[in-house]
Amino acid sequence: MGDVEQWLEAMRDAPADPRLAEMEAAVMTGVSARRAAVNARRSMMLAAAVALGVGVVGTTVPGTPAAAASPAVLGMSDYAPSRLLDR
Repeated sequence: MGDVEQWLEAMRDAPADPRLAEMEAAVMTGVSARRAAVNARRSMMLAAAVALGVGVVGTTVPGTPAAAASPAVLGMSDYAPSRLLDR
């Protein structure tokens, strides 16, 4: 056998490093943090796209022209001094 095979056999027979037992929790914590960051970024992009779409549609769709409220709605009669001056 060559030196490499003896070295591989020695590694196989050696006990596992105890730090490997703690590695899974660290990896899973990193994966969940990365997933949360991706979800937050995706949510922000979706909100920006919806806001942009609403803004574009709101500016391109013609609305009804503005009109003043009738004096009856405001509680003014047709004989109020301001109404008489308008005529």
